[in-house]
Amino acid sequence: MRISTRSDVFPGSAIRGINEEVVRLERSGVKVYGFHIGQPGLPPSRDLLLDFTKNLLEKSFEYSMYTPSNGIEELREAIAEDYSKYSGVKITSNNVSVSAGSAEAILATFMSIIDEGDEVVLLDPTYLMYEPIINYLGGRVRRVRTREELGWEPSEEDVKAVMSRRVKAIIIVNPDNPTGRVLGEPMIKLLVDLARDYDAFLIYDEAYRHLYYEGSHIYAIKYDMEHVLALNTFSKDPALPGWRLGYLVAHEDFIKVFNRVKQYTNLNPPTPAQYAGLLYLRKYKEKYLRETLPIYKSRMETMYNALRKYLPEASVVKPRAGLFMFPNLKPYLERLGIDDKEFSVRLVRDVHVAVVPGSAFGEGGKYHVRMTFAREDERSIEEGIRIMAEFLGVK
Repeated sequence: MRISTRSDVFPGSAIRGINEEVVRLERSGVKVYGFHIGQPGLPPSRDLLLDFTKNLLEKSFEYSMYTPSNGIEELREAIAEDYSKYSGVKITSNNVSVSAGSAEAILATFMSIIDEGDEVVLLDPTYLMYEPIINYLGGRVRRVRTREELGWEPSEEDVKAVMSRRVKAIIIVNPDNPTGRVLGEPMIKLLVDLARDYDAFLIYDEAYRHLYYEGSHIYAIKYDMEHVLALNTFSKDPALPGWRLGYLVAHEDFIKVFNRVKQYTNLNPPTPAQYAGLLYLRKYKEKYLRETLPIYKSRMETMYNALRKYLPEASVVKPRAGLFMFPNLKPYLERLGIDDKEFSVRLVRDVHVAVVPGSAFGEGGKYHVRMTFAREDERSIEEGIRIMAEFLGVK
């Protein structure tokens, strides 16, 4: 087969690789402790689903037809109102484009800004989807190492050192995937200032902006509407990952370009999902967050305490938001003579505990594993980490 040589830049997701093994084991009836996949562990609002199903039956044609590529006007208006409420920045529907999950928004954003040879700054470690797409489009990645001793923030000097006129964009995940880090306001302001000074974009992935257990989210767009592109999704706090619904908030002029490009990535966001998202924003969001956040916080505390209890030589930063922890297992892995990739594969196959190797997110993730506390309840979290510790030889 005459396959595109450019397809080689897509190595296959380490997250999906672990998940395929989990699916295989679970189909055979094996109990797996799932700390691997970054999706909510609680179902969507039951009241929302009942409401949606009723509307779907009554408006089956409307809920099944094509929509505008940038989403139905009612949803874009609801997103604008919601985003304005939380950010304090006046947003209109002209600043919003709806996508098939934030994955499509990421792709269309890169397609809208990257020319051959453009540089894009990524933190290291960071979410693993960005780099392959940048490479595919002919861009070049510049990585800035974050520092575990700084709570996974980069230093101001390191960020400034990579900036040049060749830089087209800086990508930040806040709250972070995989580390669980929340950036402080001084760093966010610095990144916005650098984007402005170098006429670049700050791509601000804020998928977990409502999943805070301490403090509150900082909206980068309030500092500069023209240079900040805010990526969002309905996959996390509404617990609708399989419905594939996301959106971009940006300056109206950029949205026009984004919409033109996006017509070629997907004709329109899933129509039923758009109406479910509309219901969430209009009727169920605040109640659902009140119900689910305490549960996730309890699971987060349980995972953190279990890691400290069963793996005392591991270092781990306690997250203030998001769904992840990123423990450093270097002392244990070096004694076993294995790296984080081999460890993650053997852990799920041998003792059925699923984690993601940290090096999948960059060189800075070596000897770490990404673990989510969202899926399992407190008892299973404790048990799974105890089994992991036994596998690592902890007595």
